[in-house]
Amino acid sequence: MVRMQWIGLLAVPMLAQAVLAQEVKKLEPVVITATKVEAPQERLGASVTVITEDELQSYNYDRIEDALRSVPGVEVQRSGTLGKATSVRIRGANPNQVQVLIDGMRVKSPTLGQFDFSDLSLDDVERIEIIRGPQSTLHGADAIGGVIHLITKKGTGPPAGALSVEGGSHQTFREQAATSGALGRLNFSLSGSRVDSRGQERTFNNDDADQTAFASRFGFDFPWNATATATGRYAKSTTDVPNQGFFPFDRDPDSQQQTEFSLFTLRYDQKVLPWWAVAARMGQLWNNQGFQDGPLPVSPVFGPDFAFNSQVNTRRREFELLSTWHLGRVNSVTLGLEHRNERGRIRGTLREEINTRSLFLQDELRLLDRLFLGGGVRFEDSDAFGGEWTPRLSLAFLLKETGTKLRGGYGKGFRAPTINDLFFPDLTGGFCPPFGNVNLQPERSKSWEAGADQTLWEHRVRLGFTYFRNTFRDLISIVSLPPFCAQAGNVGKARTEGLEFSTEFEPLDWLLFNVNYTFTDTETDDGLMRLEVPRVARHRWNAGVTVTPVPRLSFFVQSYVVSRQFETSVTPSRHNPGYHRIDAGGTWRLLQRSGILDGLDFTLRVQNLTDENYAEVLGFRALGFSALAGLRASFR
Repeated sequence: MVRMQWIGLLAVPMLAQAVLAQEVKKLEPVVITATKVEAPQERLGASVTVITEDELQSYNYDRIEDALRSVPGVEVQRSGTLGKATSVRIRGANPNQVQVLIDGMRVKSPTLGQFDFSDLSLDDVERIEIIRGPQSTLHGADAIGGVIHLITKKGTGPPAGALSVEGGSHQTFREQAATSGALGRLNFSLSGSRVDSRGQERTFNNDDADQTAFASRFGFDFPWNATATATGRYAKSTTDVPNQGFFPFDRDPDSQQQTEFSLFTLRYDQKVLPWWAVAARMGQLWNNQGFQDGPLPVSPVFGPDFAFNSQVNTRRREFELLSTWHLGRVNSVTLGLEHRNERGRIRGTLREEINTRSLFLQDELRLLDRLFLGGGVRFEDSDAFGGEWTPRLSLAFLLKETGTKLRGGYGKGFRAPTINDLFFPDLTGGFCPPFGNVNLQPERSKSWEAGADQTLWEHRVRLGFTYFRNTFRDLISIVSLPPFCAQAGNVGKARTEGLEFSTEFEPLDWLLFNVNYTFTDTETDDGLMRLEVPRVARHRWNAGVTVTPVPRLSFFVQSYVVSRQFETSVTPSRHNPGYHRIDAGGTWRLLQRSGILDGLDFTLRVQNLTDENYAEVLGFRALGFSALAGLRASFR
């Protein structure tokens, strides 16, 4: 579904709120990720999408990656069934070039440089902010393609709670409990969930997945215009890995992976003077992953197999200090300092860490409440590769009389080499040099975009259009060394450019149609040949309809169409075929408020309604027809 990214949006039809739809349409989302401070979305020159808690519940999403699939310019790719490795690309940038944050904390792996979205549960999510385009000025290394920021829910109002139980296809079960509220100056929000699924590979029993997750947020409002906030997340997952090799895939009946993901953040905000505010944030992330694979008798591709076990433990610590000066209603200046320590350990082979220090300055200028200019620059200094400067400029111009917004931006970005890129050792017993290369330089990019948003018919028609272009150089790739060795090197360059178009049409308060389309043209050059960027679809369509005929009933249909994608030139099948997928579902209020019961809902979500046989990642078959139905009770 097209997400709302225009002036005066946030108009998601919600159960029991149809009579308020006209007011909801006029609310303006406030975004943090694009400027580090709260800013109305209409003032931003960047391409911004906000997915709210109400949307997550209205469409009965059971995983965060499903909520991201319909965002323009975003590609979600899961390697098989529930719980398997899931990555996200933005505007053709690979997963290493997309920054992922939880409550301001970076959560990508220090060793791999990617984030596995299967580690994230929906517990205590208030909203997800997606910023497309370069954001290295504010968020440092790896924010070339954009930023995905998950923000934990803040408790408000009298204490309340919720319970939900769901079950369905492939012996999938999901249970969740949550409570939130405020007691005087203290606010709190807690949630926990459990998911179990058997997958679809029944040739042997090795396609299961389960996850136990918790999330929390505690806040306190001091009487001296200050707030303190503590957030935390924990998830423990066990996943069967039924695929052993690559092309063609061998089936493996006994390989398994365990992941333990945890983080906490502490933040203090102080309004020193009406025109001066400071904030301090610290946080720590742990991500530990174990993998075990027993021997197979004979692999048809690789011959005799051998047992393999590994344990990878990573840790990240961050500290950030922000100072913002508001010069009347015209100008806001933010100065930021940051220190980051990252450590990676692979049992028996690797133990390294990297320290990074950053300084950035941002200026937001507002003229006549119509023209909004933004500019900033960041200097990031790393133990591993030295210093890097990244500037960015943005512009937004409002024609309020016609409901028009013009916007654009330009910026530079970079992706820092990971611990594995720099230090991964030789595993051949001295036959080859180390795979890691301590002389690597960061990948660098230049990007620009220009777009327009238009609202018509009292905001019932909402249109958006964006042209973007990214160029990358010094891409880190695997370089072949004689006789049969390989090492990381800066050898590649690439280009991605395209169009994003989106529209929402709401002819009635209870009826919403939406369509978006993304065209992405790519080219990569490694010095030997020019090819398409792997795993980037040239054409991508999303469409849907949401109907709330009565306040107690809401249902929806969503469709996704993806064109074929280039894989690699060395695989038997150079392209992953295109596919379509249709999802549907709804919510029915069974019981209205009675005593402490605030409501009881029946929920349903059906994915891949037509049982399409496809793969988001070549060789890893996606789930066929699957349905999840349940009950959701809220208490107050």
